[in-house]
Amino acid sequence: MWLVFILDYSLGLKLYKYGVYPQRNSGLIGIITAPFIHSTKDFSHIFSNSGPIFILTWLLFYHYRDIATRAFVSIFLLTGISLWFLGRENYHVGMSGVIYGLTAFLVFSGFFRKNMRVAGISLFVIFIYGSMVWGVLPWKEQVSWEGHLLGLFSGLIMAVLLKSIGPQPEKLRYEIEEELGIEPELEYWKEDFVPPTTIDPDSGIETPVYVYRFVPKPPPTENKEPKND
Repeated sequence: MWLVFILDYSLGLKLYKYGVYPQRNSGLIGIITAPFIHSTKDFSHIFSNSGPIFILTWLLFYHYRDIATRAFVSIFLLTGISLWFLGRENYHVGMSGVIYGLTAFLVFSGFFRKNMRVAGISLFVIFIYGSMVWGVLPWKEQVSWEGHLLGLFSGLIMAVLLKSIGPQPEKLRYEIEEELGIEPELEYWKEDFVPPTTIDPDSGIETPVYVYRFVPKPPPTENKEPKND
């Protein structure tokens, strides 16, 4: 991103022409090139995208090693392709669509997998970039809100498609036993009688004390036939 920006800024290459231009054959190349191109009017565009893409990509590849490459490439391409079909007739450039896609993927994957660690990542992403939700609304004409919205849907779609791969919810004991066909242990209450230890001061009657404690059913003993040596 920065290499392309420096070349474009210093040499005046006008690389925005290689962005996504919806429903034009010449705009198809933007599906690959547009995320690396940023406005050269000032540094605000590339600065606003550099931090999020670094953090979100690191989170993705650190916590989803098995599917990180597949998820990133799919979100990258799906965002660009959908933008080419549905975007406004103008040049769309920048990494924002991919950023929205990664954010959606991390957030929804955490909830789908019911994994506390991954869910924690999702909450972190929401906390840091929660205000990004306003970027999917057409409140600024020069902002590609369609790219943001389509990136969000791309991330959601990939989170659904890949939810069975990678970190999974930790299974409870009874779920594991059901999968293995093990009958659940029957448990019961055992009553222990303790000799009288208290005496009523008025009547002088000794009061018995009952103690109830929870005791698991002992495992069944196996009747093994003795082996002859």
